[in-house]
Amino acid sequence: MPPIEKKEIKPIDNRKMIFMFLAILVIASLIYIFFFKKETEITFLNDDCFTEKQRTIDGSSMSPLFKDNEVVTTFENYYACNEIKKGDVVIFNFKTREGDYIKKVLGMPNDLLEIGDGYIKINGEFVLNSEGIKYSLNKIEESILIKPLQSNQIPRNGYLVLGDNVSEDTFDSRKFGYISKDQIIGKVKK
Repeated sequence: MPPIEKKEIKPIDNRKMIFMFLAILVIASLIYIFFFKKETEITFLNDDCFTEKQRTIDGSSMSPLFKDNEVVTTFENYYACNEIKKGDVVIFNFKTREGDYIKKVLGMPNDLLEIGDGYIKINGEFVLNSEGIKYSLNKIEESILIKPLQSNQIPRNGYLVLGDNVSEDTFDSRKFGYISKDQIIGKVKK
């Protein structure tokens, strides 16, 4: 039997080891980005589509999300190029009432609305503010929201908009019903 040759194993140079580590790190990052990372919303800011405007919050209806006298950026006419999404904070107005209002879109057209034990449910889930508190309703507010429904669905061009302040004193859809897309002026940047 021929003798077994022993090969000498040379230690890896530190520079080569660092290079291999960095290469593995880059490859792992690329795999994560392309295959595992959840899609994130990409907003293209196109000045042709909307204009940016600074506004000052007046009142506590959006507290704790926004404070009274807080300055926010709004994208006026944003929805001419983009779809309204649940969770968007919007600026809107009424033709019969002076001033603009800021509220959060929590119900979309054709969503199923239920009133259970004095609380609002959309598609079977309680509607919550930014701190996880449920919105309650009194009987008058309940009738304002239920009256225009067919098959318990929010109207085709209707949006349920609520202040982040869950208090029944907050002037939101519980007081005036659903708003339509043509009332919406723009989106508030969070």
